[in-house]
Amino acid sequence: MGTRVLSQATVLPGLRLNDDIENIREMLEMLMSDHTPGKQNIKMKTSFGWEPPMDVFDTETEFVVVMDISGMNRNDISVFTDGHIIRISGVRKDIVPSGKKQFHALEIQVGPFQRLIGIPVPVLGESLSAEYANGILELRLKKRPGDPAHPDVDE
Repeated sequence: MGTRVLSQATVLPGLRLNDDIENIREMLEMLMSDHTPGKQNIKMKTSFGWEPPMDVFDTETEFVVVMDISGMNRNDISVFTDGHIIRISGVRKDIVPSGKKQFHALEIQVGPFQRLIGIPVPVLGESLSAEYANGILELRLKKRPGDPAHPDVDE
């Protein structure tokens, strides 16, 4: 098996990208995880903080990830892809005021999070686009033309 060189990370405007060493460490963890392209895994389990809910699907032309991460500033969200895996991470800050208080419910998760998503279809990694509005992060990657897993069908 030959050496695999990771393509450059796609940096999204307004979203920060972790330093190179952190990205290499994360990629090694992903490669050592249960993910293998043949399994067609979508979600890869991590033990890093909480896990925001997400929907992952593909259309005729795109691979799409929609994540519910309300209450965050877009500068606190980091997105990385090599065209095979997407890593979304960040930190949701606690908004509870300091001082003495008695909680009656404490359900909003805060702190660091990370989600790893295996991309089960061939995509153009450089086509990654992101939009964060009203607490919803939406990522889109264009599918590679001529994808044999999803052949064009004439009507």
